Amino acid sequence: MKTVALLSGGKDSVYNLLHCVANGHEPVAVASLGPPAGKDELDSFMYQTVGHSGLATLAQALDLPFFSRAIKGTAVNVGGEYGTREGKDKGKQKENDGDETEDLYELLKEVKEAMPSVQGVSVGAILSNYQRVRVEHVCARLGLTPLAYLWERSQPELLREMVEAGMESVLVKVAGAGLQVEHLGKSLKEMEPTLHRLNKRYELHVCGEGGEYETFTLDCPLFKRRVNLDKYTLHVSDPSPFSTVAHLHLDSLSLGPPKPDVPAQETFEELRERVKREVKLGVPGIWEEASFRWKAEGRKAYEAVKAQEEASDEAAADGGVRDEEGGQGVPSSNLTEDGWLYFGEVLAAQDKRGEEISIEEEVRSCFAALQALLNSHNTSLLSLAHLTVLLSPSADTMALFPRINAVYSTYFGSSPPTRACVAVPGRGNWRVKLEGVAKVAQSNVREERKALHVQSLSYWAPANIGPYSQSVKTGGRLFVAGQIPLIPASLTLPPSPSSSSSSTADASDISSHLSLSLQHLHRIIRSSAPPSPQTHFTSSSIQARASHGVCWFAPTSSSEIEWRRRVAAARAVWEASEKTYLLVEDAEYDGEDEERVRTAPFLAVEAAALPRNAEVEWVAEWDVPEMLQDDEDDEEDERSGFGEDETWVRSTTVSNQSGRFVSYQCSQAPPRSKLVTFVLAAHKGESDTHPLPSVDSSAIHSLKVFYQSSRLSQSEAERLASSLCGLNSSSSQRPALSFVPVGRIATGGAVEEQWDVGIVGVAARVRA
Repeated sequence: MKTVALLSGGKDSVYNLLHCVANGHEPVAVASLGPPAGKDELDSFMYQTVGHSGLATLAQALDLPFFSRAIKGTAVNVGGEYGTREGKDKGKQKENDGDETEDLYELLKEVKEAMPSVQGVSVGAILSNYQRVRVEHVCARLGLTPLAYLWERSQPELLREMVEAGMESVLVKVAGAGLQVEHLGKSLKEMEPTLHRLNKRYELHVCGEGGEYETFTLDCPLFKRRVNLDKYTLHVSDPSPFSTVAHLHLDSLSLGPPKPDVPAQETFEELRERVKREVKLGVPGIWEEASFRWKAEGRKAYEAVKAQEEASDEAAADGGVRDEEGGQGVPSSNLTEDGWLYFGEVLAAQDKRGEEISIEEEVRSCFAALQALLNSHNTSLLSLAHLTVLLSPSADTMALFPRINAVYSTYFGSSPPTRACVAVPGRGNWRVKLEGVAKVAQSNVREERKALHVQSLSYWAPANIGPYSQSVKTGGRLFVAGQIPLIPASLTLPPSPSSSSSSTADASDISSHLSLSLQHLHRIIRSSAPPSPQTHFTSSSIQARASHGVCWFAPTSSSEIEWRRRVAAARAVWEASEKTYLLVEDAEYDGEDEERVRTAPFLAVEAAALPRNAEVEWVAEWDVPEMLQDDEDDEEDERSGFGEDETWVRSTTVSNQSGRFVSYQCSQAPPRSKLVTFVLAAHKGESDTHPLPSVDSSAIHSLKVFYQSSRLSQSEAERLASSLCGLNSSSSQRPALSFVPVGRIATGGAVEEQWDVGIVGVAARVRA
């Protein structure tokens, strides 16, 4: 896409532009903001302005038109979010009047009006959520795509790559421990050893992400001519020898002669090929070392099932689809004493469903029902943490999703809830159904809601350009959006397993899809729940633990063997990921039936279709104990993190009723939490209540019931779930119920691969 380069003149913004070119985005203009006339530098939360006087020359070096604007605003809104959360942001928000971010809006609006073909904005953000959120907000309002290929990259790696790529950037400001006036004017190559030494001594950010230094770029492979710094003036703001603050004002710059190896009239394709051929550009691989191992474990598990059961291939389903009963559009909800509101079965009104009704009208009616439910609990859409959008395939609803999404997006502004979206089998007259969880504010609890909504294209994880966040952290829990195996830099899917004729390639491919989407999930968690500032990052220092994971598969074939292979691969990848990040040890057996493990509950289910025709989608929920700030003093819950001795329960018992197996898994309750998550799986025909270790069965708050639509109707699934969990139909406190028809069901650690029903429940824990 044609791209405007948002440049400060520093190393990061210029180096990111190199990556834009390598990824096929053509720079067509340079844009920048500077201090008002008469000011040398502006103390801004948002912008680096020390090199503003040289930007016109830098644009000439790139041979691109230059757009500039004076910064008139100040940092009015300094919060973690920008813009209103109530409905979709359109245009300038009154509460942000006078904010310096609005100057960026006016600048890019001017660029867009002058050059309507511009679609992308190159921005050199590495770690600053403050800057990224505001640039993305402005881009969304103007219909532009932010391109941030340095986002979440390792700073030592980036510094080395910039030097090796031929970037000549010099220090023009110092404001960090150990940096002195004599360092001004030195290049990155000259400063690299010093920056690493100061990092070890003072924990200085080697790329200056803490504001320790700023740079101006004199040359890079994109420049047609080198920039010469002819004259400058030194300004010292603070002469302290330990924390010197000083900068260079760029008085006079000139351009060197045209570079002999750069064609005077170089097309973009020629430029891109030259960059690929001549520049040692640091493009990170798709895989991390850990997730590459997960893929190997998944492939091994897939092949093991194939080798063991090649001769016993048979279909498990008994054919057909049961007629649906129930689901008449009566939402189900349950509010816990600590403010968690679970809800399910949120459907449009009866007269707003069906193919004769527009899909937009059905979605609006569905949200009207959701808003009414939230209002009844004295809360609103703003309290939503996570939503699952279930689509019925009866009218090829997944193909209608762009229209569904257009309506959906009007209900949310900045930091929307996380979301998962799947199409499910079954016969119903609905096309859209909502379920989810909200955190209702309580007067005696201080807690922060923090969303991660990265909308920039990068190498990190897929951008969420749509109306949902990657994660929402609130009340000691972390909700993550459903993750499919998109390649982050291009938002394209890898080749489908079905596109290969080799069985070995099939195994490798499905394991790749599973591992890549789970890698996205873990990267989001690392960004959302980083280790404490006092702890150097290691894989085991993440302060978060999975409560459960659900792996959605696209329809495979009628082959039971292929289903088992895929489940085996998913289970292996899930357990390998837990071992990588969460200090998982080998299973410990306690008695004949109950197993104490460190792998969170796992469920695999088969959808009718997944977004973008993906093969897999991971949905998981995590506990983040240090986020809890309850005012109540509870000596039992004084810990701020997870202990290494904590385990989860997993058991497989034989039902006295049918003689068939029943599988049970339960998460470990995090510190200071009153809730646990359990997964229960069984076959049809059970009528006895199953024992639920670690769970107060009289205080079950939520049941999401996955059921094989070829073997049970919704009403049969409800009766089975009620029997297994011992629900009392006459009780005034019923859990929130949600029913999800699926093709197949499997669990983690079970002796059987197929179940008629799989239940993900949330209940009060049994205190020891």
